[in-house]
Amino acid sequence: MFEVSIIMPVYNVKEHLARAIESALNQKKILTEIILVNDGSTDGCAEICDDYAQREPLLVKVIHQENKGSGPARNAGLDQAIGKYIYFADPDDYFDNNLLQENCRLAKETKPDMVVFGYTQEKASDPLDREIKLPNFPQLTTQEGFRQHFGNVYHFSPYALWNKLYKKKFLKKHHIRFTSQKTGQDALFNIDVYKNLTSVAVNRKVYYHYVSHEGSSVNRYRPERYLMEQNIAQAFEQLMSEWGDEGTFTDLIGEEYFNALYLETANLVHRDCPLSDEEKIKRLTDIWQTIGITKIVPYKQSDHNPFRRLLLKTYKQQNFKQALRLMKSRNQVARRYTKVFSKVRTFFKN
Repeated sequence: MFEVSIIMPVYNVKEHLARAIESALNQKKILTEIILVNDGSTDGCAEICDDYAQREPLLVKVIHQENKGSGPARNAGLDQAIGKYIYFADPDDYFDNNLLQENCRLAKETKPDMVVFGYTQEKASDPLDREIKLPNFPQLTTQEGFRQHFGNVYHFSPYALWNKLYKKKFLKKHHIRFTSQKTGQDALFNIDVYKNLTSVAVNRKVYYHYVSHEGSSVNRYRPERYLMEQNIAQAFEQLMSEWGDEGTFTDLIGEEYFNALYLETANLVHRDCPLSDEEKIKRLTDIWQTIGITKIVPYKQSDHNPFRRLLLKTYKQQNFKQALRLMKSRNQVARRYTKVFSKVRTFFKN
């Protein structure tokens, strides 16, 4: 029996896919199956997946399906996974050779429902510019302890899949699956995990390299963006309600709704957004009237990012025209900085 099943949804990432698969194949001393779910790719990813399956037929399994989204793709992988542990990797990132060896050792020693470990955040345009992210909470051996420390858990990429190793029996026992929501299905999945989680093992070492790419799903205009983010905020609030901790975690609930409004603002200033300025302002006004007073006004933002603090102040003033201007200016500055830095880096390499 395989110790771990690595499940990797694949969709039009031909440029990065081989590196991700090699990361999976290079795992040391752990019997691992690699399930590649080709989700209707049109750029040659299907052929790359099949090539690896031919080279490593005992380790690599390929599922081909029409495009349904990463949630259903991961579910397809879960349906065929036979490993004791489940690890979800993204096809445009990469990870260290000892990720599974060291985290599986910790899992065997402590027998938790989930293992959490560190990662680096990198940009594809500048892989040397890295930010290290490490979990800042103790080993959590009881459900009560997990909920007491949930504030710290929340502030360490709580919705990411790739910095966690899940016990398959736990997922199966609680019928935890992905939804078909186009984005944010990882958040909804982890919220379901947290509902019943009783133990978490913590590894304060870096293993995974999360790489942000221009044109990723979070950088695209989506007409349904706010509804998807609202689903996450509501699911999170429901989780706190079930725990009886709405009062304790008021700020975290506010953070969820603020994020939904923040991401919709970024969505509205995207160059592909077809709405007029008046329609954009009305959209933000309608959202504020729904969640602003009850969810966001009581929220005491702990974020140290000055732009997010300024934007929150603008929301509370209900100056949505200014909020759109701020977001658009921020994005323009970020794009210019990226282009200039890329040119400077290229100059010194030549």
